[in-house]
Amino acid sequence: MKLTENAEDILEAIYLISKEKKVVRVKDVANFLKTSNASVTMALKSLSQKGLINHEHYGFIELTEKGKEIAEKIYERHKLLYEFLHETLALPAEIAEQDACRIEHYLSEEGLERIVKFIEFIKKCPEGSPIWLTNFYYFLEYEKYPERCYEKKEDMKTLSEMKIKEEGIIVKLSGSAATKQKLIKKDFVPGNNIKLLQKEKDKVIVQLGERKEDIPSELSKHIYVSLKKAV
Repeated sequence: MKLTENAEDILEAIYLISKEKKVVRVKDVANFLKTSNASVTMALKSLSQKGLINHEHYGFIELTEKGKEIAEKIYERHKLLYEFLHETLALPAEIAEQDACRIEHYLSEEGLERIVKFIEFIKKCPEGSPIWLTNFYYFLEYEKYPERCYEKKEDMKTLSEMKIKEEGIIVKLSGSAATKQKLIKKDFVPGNNIKLLQKEKDKVIVQLGERKEDIPSELSKHIYVSLKKAV
């Protein structure tokens, strides 16, 4: 169900106020949003017609089950955006709050959903805070890149640069999002063991874990491998 910015704000306000008070009145919502009673009353009529709230003239306001479900989703989305801007990007709280409101109302639904998924991944990935995020904080503080950000280390090569029988561990992927998705679908994932078996004109053949795999030579330039030291 497509809702206006104002309608979403009012649903979220009713939800939050109801967590603190037993009953919600028009003046509570107006005070929460710093707007007029008349503006809130007009919006409530539309929300009532959509079956998202129960509200009689001059009566208390209640979210319906459908309204509560939407309001909870709006609130969780807003909270994630705020936490990302404030805790991850280190924006001041007030700016993070303002920007979270702008982002959730003006991005496309698809764009917003992708950002929310990215934030959830950062928060819940079992590996914890990624190294690149720590490096980002260093960059914010000192306005220079930490040494560990160098693109390649001495023991690191792209798959296209490796020699036959060289082996190691995939450490990162480069290129566009589409390129990375192609590689991931074929199990070229950081952390996996890889060994170069054969190079041909238009493809390379590798041992990837327990199986053999081949990929176009062009894609092999986007796979970075930390080589195993010869014993």
